[in-house]
Parts: sequence; C-alpha cells; structure tokens
Amino acid sequence: MIRERLTEIRRFITGVVAPHAVLHPKGRWIKHLNTQLGSVESTFDVIADYMDA
Repeated sequence: MIRERLTEIRRFITGVVAPHAVLHPKGRWIKHLNTQLGSVESTFDVIADYMDA
C-alpha cells in the first residue's frame, strides 16, 4: 500500500510538477510545491523501508 502511494507521488512529481517547473524554474509556487512534495516523498520512502524490514 505504501509503495503504491510512493509510486503515485513520484509519477505526479515527474508527470505534472516537473513540466511546470521547466516553464517557471524560479517561480515561488513551484519552489514551494517541490519542497512540500519532496518532503512527502521522503516520508513515504522512509515508511516503506521501515515496513519492508
């Protein structure tokens, strides 16, 4: 379950956020979104690793 959510988050980042970041690389909104999503991705990754152990 966690791995699926992690995959969904990564696909969202690469499929939706990344193209917008290319268009507006210095945009305040993009920087904020990348920071927030990076935090969510990292948290899910840690949880997934913990559950696999």
